[in-house]
Amino acid sequence: MLRIRSIHPGSPASRTGLKKTDILIKCNDEPLDDWVDFIYRANGTLIKIEYKRGMQTRNITIRRIPGMEWGFEFEGQSPKTCRRKCIFCFIDQLPPGIRPSLLVKDDDIRYSFLHGTYVTLDRNDVRVAIQKNLSPVHVSVHASDPALRGRLLGTGKEEPIIPLLKTLSNAGISVETQIVIVPEWNNGMFLERTLEDLLEIPSVISVGVVPVGITVFRDGLQNIRRPTASEAIEIIHKCDKWRRKALRTRGTPWVYPADEFYPLSGKNIPDPAYYTECTLMENGIGLLSNLLEYESRHFSGRGLICTGTLAAPFMKRVLAGSEYMILPVNNTFFGPEVGVSGLLAGSDIIRSIMEENISTDPVFLPRVMFNHDMLTLDDLSPGDIEQLTGRKIKIAWGVEDLI
Repeated sequence: MLRIRSIHPGSPASRTGLKKTDILIKCNDEPLDDWVDFIYRANGTLIKIEYKRGMQTRNITIRRIPGMEWGFEFEGQSPKTCRRKCIFCFIDQLPPGIRPSLLVKDDDIRYSFLHGTYVTLDRNDVRVAIQKNLSPVHVSVHASDPALRGRLLGTGKEEPIIPLLKTLSNAGISVETQIVIVPEWNNGMFLERTLEDLLEIPSVISVGVVPVGITVFRDGLQNIRRPTASEAIEIIHKCDKWRRKALRTRGTPWVYPADEFYPLSGKNIPDPAYYTECTLMENGIGLLSNLLEYESRHFSGRGLICTGTLAAPFMKRVLAGSEYMILPVNNTFFGPEVGVSGLLAGSDIIRSIMEENISTDPVFLPRVMFNHDMLTLDDLSPGDIEQLTGRKIKIAWGVEDLI
């Protein structure tokens, strides 16, 4: 049964007469034990709800326009928060004064299934995933060695992950995994062993290998660092070695190093074919290869494009000969080691535009630097940036918006 926490005004649910005190029992004749059950059952434009009001059981039908939310918020819908203390946790490195919603450490297997967030995984997560057939889920592995993984997760005890993944595999639950590389911790032979162990688990369908993210706000935290050029080369080589083995044994590429390793190592960005079957673009994998596919295209527009320092050289290659200007934005909000566009703050955009004093309009900002409410990490909207800079702001979802 589902208890209602709130009903959004103007939503389909609000027009039914349902109250916060009502308890939902079934949706389309199927029992509701969890809000995930409701999402499973309520995927059409018409649903039949059985609910309890006081001692009475009632039925009601709700309709919606395709794509519109039903308008319910349920008790227990807030994500389960992480109990670990990972030595590289990005949330622990956020600057003072950042909005509270960004400080939530989500570690919920249900959200992992619904939104692709990565969880550290425990026995209860495994039970929920199997019980509700949540597949695929996304798991932060980091190391297959239990003692090393425990040190990385900051728990001070062994944190075995392979038995949990095998249990999911036996139940037919697919898993996309992630390894955050912390140099001198889980690279080298430890990365080798982790990839070997993961390849033996049939339902582990992909492995994303990404470098640790470090901001300037690490006072009192474990002393860690980013990979060097030689370490980046080694990581790419190890990924390619196990990629070849996966192609032989599974017929899929399986393991993918993050884009950041390539500029760091001095190696060329792989061709798009390298990322066949890759679904990890939101994790910073395959974005640069996708960008370079536009290198031979003709761009007839004009304007100033603000982007992170990682993508800026590649944007210049793609847009060479056009009337676009590229403005690499240094990240002072988090620090110089953060170069991705998705972590740009509005204040850094404003500072860069004002310092460069380039009169070209419009100014294009990447969509990835805004959340679903179109706010930056420091709570600025495109309209705020437009007002503070006196420049016409446009949002680019991708390179195709510039053609």
